[in-house]
Formats: sequence, structure tokens, C-alpha cells
Amino acid sequence: MQHPARHTAALRALCALGLHAEVLVPAVLEALHKVVPSARNLFDWTDEQGRLVRYFIEGPIDAVIAQRYFDEFHNRREGEAMPPFQALRRTPAGIRSAGELDHAAFYASALYNEIWQPQGFRYRMEAVLRGARGQLLGSLVLYRGPGEARFSAVDERQLAEVTPAFATALETCGPAGADDRHVVSPEAPQTVLMTLDGEVCHASDGAHRLLLLADGGVTRDRLTRPLDALGGGALAMLLARLREPRDALAPAPSITHENPWGQFVLSGVLLRPAAARNVVLAQVTITRLEPHRVALERALRALPVTPGQMAVCRELYRGLPQAEIGGRLGVAPATVVDHARKAYRALDVRSAQELRARLDALIAR
Repeated sequence: MQHPARHTAALRALCALGLHAEVLVPAVLEALHKVVPSARNLFDWTDEQGRLVRYFIEGPIDAVIAQRYFDEFHNRREGEAMPPFQALRRTPAGIRSAGELDHAAFYASALYNEIWQPQGFRYRMEAVLRGARGQLLGSLVLYRGPGEARFSAVDERQLAEVTPAFATALETCGPAGADDRHVVSPEAPQTVLMTLDGEVCHASDGAHRLLLLADGGVTRDRLTRPLDALGGGALAMLLARLREPRDALAPAPSITHENPWGQFVLSGVLLRPAAARNVVLAQVTITRLEPHRVALERALRALPVTPGQMAVCRELYRGLPQAEIGGRLGVAPATVVDHARKAYRALDVRSAQELRARLDALIAR
């Protein structure tokens, strides 16, 4: 069962953390699923003239389809079915209704059949984000697939409630937190098989996306590069270590690469050939880590508590005594005591220490 008020409050709290944009965007897209259910979410960063700078999309990236979109459709053939991307430069801030593209002519278009449908997209709702001066920041897009419900007017209103906080966070986001503690993200580790010369032979579905992020993000230029050229140099460093002589009992070598998208841990093992004619391969596992404060917000969203109780739980986790929380949140001390008591009862815990343990267990899942 959805609880829009609680999830809307949680998303706004996420936007208030001062996260770097590359950390903020994936976290917001994930949290949005509880506010407006969707299959996949996407965010396009633009410059003030509406030119696409980079983008982030949830789930695997089909590089062939993405390149085809940029080569044939972006600001070209997409104009046959919808306003071209560059029209964003004069589009006002706010929600573009899904109804604009929910008609037979769009579903008969090349854009839909060659780009959207192969990726499982059918319905789109878009929010155009602008800063305090009216400058364009980017475009937030929610997709649903065939067989899912159309986006409704209620969905549009709920999205409109949270986009101002998202726009403010994008415009005022802090620098990458070099001192952030990182934990393993819920995103599944990905695998590539490589020759020791650096050629990628096989890759799991999400490997390309993680390597693009490790290289600095998804851009038109990076989409054209082979996988072995991505990863910010970490793949080459790991292969160099794998080629070095080492004790058979030594732990598998690993490289930790950090950029604004998070930390990427690449570990590798050698796969010896079962037949003499085969070559030695390196199996590389790529794991993304995220800032602990992002993981904490996800854990807080999972608690069966009200927005006020969630805010108090957040401060209790951080170690603040109840006497100080009221001043921080701008509520009466009695309100803090009431929120804490009800949250403890809902969670079956008896202290801030037990609350922390409960949240730490959620983070570690």
C-alpha cells in the first residue's frame, strides 16, 4: 500500500542532505518509485540552452539502442513524433503530461517502435526542472511499460509536489563528499570476462552501465567506447595486477576507484583453460558502493512510521538526545517524546541503541 505523504516527506528529506548531484540523482530516482510508481526513471542534465550534457537511467543500458537514438533521433527524427529534445530550452518548469504521447500516431512512430518499445517503455511522464533564475537544469522522466496503468492526473500532482525540492537540491548541491563513509549499494555486482590483453569477451547485463558510471557517467561520447576503455583506468590497473606473479593462497587482487558517482570496487580472478587451445581469462567483478547517508535514508523509508516519527528516528540514529531534537526540527519537546514513543512501539524497540541496530540491519541487507 502506498503512503504518498510519508514518501513525499522522505524524498524531500533526501533532497535536503546536500548530496553531490551524481549521488543525489540516483537516490531521488529510486525514492520516486514510492511517490509515483514507475518501471524505470531517467534524468537528463542539460546546459542552460537545453543541450544534453549527460544522463542517468535506472537498469541496464542497451548501448546499441542508445547510440541509435543519438545518431538518428536526438533532435532529428524524434521531431516526427514529439517535440525534439532541444525544445526544452523554451519549455516552462513543471509537468509535461503523459497524455501528450498517449495516442495512436505516437505508437506508430519510428521513435516508439525502434527506441522505446525495445526497452519496454510505453508511457512517459516528464518534469522539466529550472533553477531559481529560471535557468534550465534538466529533465526528469518516468516510464511505464506495456500492460501497466497509464499515468494519471493524480500521478502528475504527486510528481509536481516533489520536483521543486529536487530542483533546489540540484542547483545548490554540495561537492562530492570525500569523507563520506561508503557501504555496498543494493545494485547487484556485475561481471566481465577479459583476456589478459584487455579485450572484453563477455559481460553481464548491467556491466556496461557500471563501467560507464565508473568512467564518469553516461554521455554520447562514452557510449561509443569499447568496454575495456571504460572504468576510469581501473580495469587496466586490475589486469596489470592479475598478470603479476603471486602466491596461490594470496587474496584476489582488487582496485577501488572513486568518483562523484560513488566507489567502485573491481576484483579479479584468473580462469585457467580447461583445454590447451584456450586462453587464460580474467573474471572481473564490479561492485558499486554508495554513501552511508544515502543508505540510511533508504532504511528510514522502509520503517512503518509517520513523516514526523521518521524525522525523529533520523536524529536519534545520528546520536542526538531527544532534548535537542525538538530545536533542530522546530517542534516542541513533548512532540519529540511522543514521536519517539510511537516509533519505538511501531518498531518493537526500546531505545535509540536498538533503533540504530534495526536501521543498521536494514542498511546491511
